[in-house]
Amino acid sequence: MQQKYKALAVSLVLFAALIAIGYSAISSSSYMDVSSLLKTNTKSRVVVEGKPVVLGTTTLLLKVNNTVFKLEARGVYGVAYQLEGPQLGNDNSYAVFILSGKQGGAVAALYSAKEFVSKYGSRVEVSSRVVVEGTYLPSTTVTVYDATGRLLGEYPLLLVTKILEGCHESYKQPVGTIKR
Repeated sequence: MQQKYKALAVSLVLFAALIAIGYSAISSSSYMDVSSLLKTNTKSRVVVEGKPVVLGTTTLLLKVNNTVFKLEARGVYGVAYQLEGPQLGNDNSYAVFILSGKQGGAVAALYSAKEFVSKYGSRVEVSSRVVVEGTYLPSTTVTVYDATGRLLGEYPLLLVTKILEGCHESYKQPVGTIKR
């Protein structure tokens, strides 16, 4: 009978050790940087971090394939409203971030505007580092134009399903972070 208890105790200790090792690995890991993401040429599910590029406070034009959006820039993000073309994903308006990597390059991260407003409100504060989860579509190009039609940039598309770090509602709650 004592051997059964010893075996159970050893099993519990090993199980606890594995849990601790797993937690340590998860909490100490870093996210993929945009620069590393751009080396990937295949559609993939990713968690990526980047620095939001300042878009200014102007009206821009954004095009994804044959879909055209009016992009209202609001500093380091903007809100894009569909003007014409087939619907992209499950929404006709998107919160847009151009996220740059530590070693250069950038990606256009689009997140449902309805979800964005429901989670962060209409007055959003964005930190200097944003972490998102989503589907990377390197073969889909997002182009951004100014009001005169001049090309400002071309970026691969990242359709965001979650913002993990970097955004919070202004005046109502503190910045949300994930402890590592």
